[in-house]
Amino acid sequence: MRRNVYLRLLLSIVSITVLVMGIQMAMLYVSTKIAERTWKAHVFDGYAETLSTTFRDNPTLTFADLLYVLVDSAPDRVSGLLIRDERGDISISLGASSRGDFIPQPYERGRLFDSYSSSAMAFPQTFSISVSTTEDYDVKTVRAPEYSINLTSHYTGRNMVVDNIEVRKSGLTGDMDVRIPSVIENNDIAGSIVLYNNGTIYGYIDVIVFDIDVYGPTEILLKDFSSKFLIFLPIAVLISLVAGYFISKRNANMIREIRRSLRELAIGNYKVKVNRNLVNYDDFSMIADSIEQLGIDLERHRQSRKEWLRNISHDLNTPVTSMNILLSGAEDGIFPVDNALIKSLKNENDVLISRISSVTYYSSLINSDHPLNLVESDINDVIFASLSGREGYYFEPDEPVYVHFDFNLVKRALKEVFDNADNYGTKGEKISVRVRKTDKDVTLIVMNKGKLPDPRPPFFEPWARGDESRHEGGSGLGLPIVHQIMEMHHGSVSIDENDGYVFVTLTFPV
Repeated sequence: MRRNVYLRLLLSIVSITVLVMGIQMAMLYVSTKIAERTWKAHVFDGYAETLSTTFRDNPTLTFADLLYVLVDSAPDRVSGLLIRDERGDISISLGASSRGDFIPQPYERGRLFDSYSSSAMAFPQTFSISVSTTEDYDVKTVRAPEYSINLTSHYTGRNMVVDNIEVRKSGLTGDMDVRIPSVIENNDIAGSIVLYNNGTIYGYIDVIVFDIDVYGPTEILLKDFSSKFLIFLPIAVLISLVAGYFISKRNANMIREIRRSLRELAIGNYKVKVNRNLVNYDDFSMIADSIEQLGIDLERHRQSRKEWLRNISHDLNTPVTSMNILLSGAEDGIFPVDNALIKSLKNENDVLISRISSVTYYSSLINSDHPLNLVESDINDVIFASLSGREGYYFEPDEPVYVHFDFNLVKRALKEVFDNADNYGTKGEKISVRVRKTDKDVTLIVMNKGKLPDPRPPFFEPWARGDESRHEGGSGLGLPIVHQIMEMHHGSVSIDENDGYVFVTLTFPV
């Protein structure tokens, strides 16, 4: 069992560590993918903004100048350009593949450079132009153009002169199937720009941006970070094993000590003490406090049960003994068999019946199946009904106070409270009854002049009066009956003393 507790705790800690590391790896992977997409979009948008600024500063260019600007404006982060004609056929490829090889030129060029092939050779050295050609093309899907370059131009002989240039969002949706060199993947194209001339599509510019890990410094950083992370993973698991060993061992000792304490309670050793050297964490310490308090309560209940058996025997045996004495005396001729004897026997019999009735009633109350008829009623009505026939009480209600309660049960509770005030209060003094209402509860306070015993017995436990008050008679179940009835109403009852007055307070929740 000891080894099982330790292993369960250890495996729990290690599992949590592995789960956290797995989540971190997944987050790293997802973050990398998001960074790749963000990176490409950032580069593409930056290129389009640079073109817009350049054309705004130079609104009129020749077509050769236009091609020059398209290439010269590409930052270092742009790895290449594919310039296509209006049909989508590539006219020229600029830049290199992700492996560092030149992107080969199309074997049969598109029509965009039919008249301006010499312009392509005048491009700046932003990109190296491959002199090799290829027929190795694949049809791949790329995103629709996100920007457009709108030209307003006219021809002077064979030369096209650009009068105005504007770059804006194209608003095109959907994807395009394009024939591109096989060395380029479709996800290498970060975005496309459509070229309009006098409102007619003139061509396309595909911007090639490779994944962030292709670029030298970034690739080194990512690889270094990934390697360090993979190296740290077994170290983290090892640390969790070591830490888990000590933590689980300590927790296992705490659990064993708590289990030992509970076993002591189970076998009846209620004076249990938890070893606080083993159980010193906050949560476990609270459990230890609860166990010790439970032991105290169980010991008190055990003593209460003993007292209960002793007292019930005394309370029930007293009238039986009295009747037996009277009957024996009558049998021996000591007491004449007359009305006085019969009256004495009846009185003792009534006491016995009353005490047995109280025991039976209390037993029915503590039974969870006891019926409870909750009805919204004026609590003043039940107070008046309970005070009927009693003298020496002062009660003047201010207004109706409606509460959900069982009328008969509360009437019985008030009877016991009033009987207690009559029996133990100062004779001849007025007993006052008051009702107070708040937003949360309704309190009924019975106040009489008197004094509580010191030390105070547990009034709400059966037969809690103690031997010093046995001469007062009664069943000893009055206040326990009140307590049980108030619990059934989810309320409470308390008894206290202040300045020579005893207060019994019954609280009903609103």
